[in-house]
Amino acid sequence: MISNDQKMTISLIENMDELKLKQFLFHNLESVDPYLYKLLFSQVDKSKLSNSIRNCFLNELGFEIFHYDLILRNDKFFKYIPNFGKKSLKIVKDYLNEYGLKLNTDLKDIKYEALKSLNLINLKHDYLFVEKRGFIKWLLHYHEKN
Repeated sequence: MISNDQKMTISLIENMDELKLKQFLFHNLESVDPYLYKLLFSQVDKSKLSNSIRNCFLNELGFEIFHYDLILRNDKFFKYIPNFGKKSLKIVKDYLNEYGLKLNTDLKDIKYEALKSLNLINLKHDYLFVEKRGFIKWLLHYHEKN
């Protein structure tokens, strides 16, 4: 049986916008699901993107970005960033693909994964928005080394 507190938490998460969800997950996810936390909140690797691409992000968003910030965007978003062309978009897509991520991830998918991680949905951890199954273990191992 699900408690009233759990019902309230589920409702809160389901009704969060992108920014509130990011803040909530950033502060609550690491202790319950370090794999998903590292997947979402790793900063974009500066060595893998050119200075011009990083400057475009910094100018457009105003802050250093995490994977979370990229995967929720679609191609159209990048189209409106000054000096950000098709080649830059391909580089970003290739970068995310290295981590098993992709652009245009639905916020509902992230909420679903958060609910699973918080044990509010009792389902197998299969990370809907991650395309490569072995990625999670690799990511944790990678971050432990660095």
